[in-house]
Amino acid sequence: MRQRVIELNDVRCILGHTNVGLYESYLIDTSVIDVPLDITAILITHGHGDHFTWAGTLQKRTGAVIIAPKEDAFLIENPETNVRGLFNWARPPVEMTTKFFLGDACGVDHYAEEYPFEEGIAPVHLPGHTMGHTGYLCDGVLFAGDALYSKDIWERHKLPYSIDVELTRRSLKTIQNTTFDWLVPSHGTIMSKEESAEQIELHLNQLTQIDNMILRLLSAPRSTEDLIFLVLKELGIEDNLAKYWLSVTTIKGHLSGLVSTYKVAYTITNHRVYWQLSEDLERVK
Repeated sequence: MRQRVIELNDVRCILGHTNVGLYESYLIDTSVIDVPLDITAILITHGHGDHFTWAGTLQKRTGAVIIAPKEDAFLIENPETNVRGLFNWARPPVEMTTKFFLGDACGVDHYAEEYPFEEGIAPVHLPGHTMGHTGYLCDGVLFAGDALYSKDIWERHKLPYSIDVELTRRSLKTIQNTTFDWLVPSHGTIMSKEESAEQIELHLNQLTQIDNMILRLLSAPRSTEDLIFLVLKELGIEDNLAKYWLSVTTIKGHLSGLVSTYKVAYTITNHRVYWQLSEDLERVK
């Protein structure tokens, strides 16, 4: 995607494959940037390669310090950790590795939670997409990273990545309760505070629909693999090894949320985990 630069309040937004912000001497997230930079700090929203992979190069070019959420710093400093986590900590075959979890490692100089930011900029903790996922509020412009998926993202991706659906819901409420003029998602279209309300509601509704689909598919107990098959088939997700493993994590995130809200239970039989509606398990007991 070709880059273009727009200004919101006193913030420059460099729009491209990954939207990047420039506020005073702070750069928010990284990309291949073809505009002149005079920066002292690089703020990373989370530890996925499309957000940090150019940080090391830009640091060498500018001398800027790198600031990232504490819980995601290890993903930035050692991206293979994310890759292995996706595959239950074994090393997956290359074909099963998504490019979003790859990237050039770089050291994190400061944690976002502890850094003494200047007036006009503040971190906003928005976990769910990753554990440490953090947005940055700069002079009324919220760089929300991947915490909010807008309609155009949902139209392209039927099961956007999330490791903790319940945390994602809370983070959407945090965005809803945060005062800002503009929201800049890392991928997708910039929106006003008023427009974000509609997109937050859409995201919350989509999460509920996926939960409801899983509950419907558990009309009978299903093994993990059978349930994953049924969800991907119903959503029409193509057979792609990298997408498959991203989907597995997201589906398990929904299952965990449904267990934590007492809607789904699980058992192990013949070396397979089976998922079923909690009410059905109670009835059997």
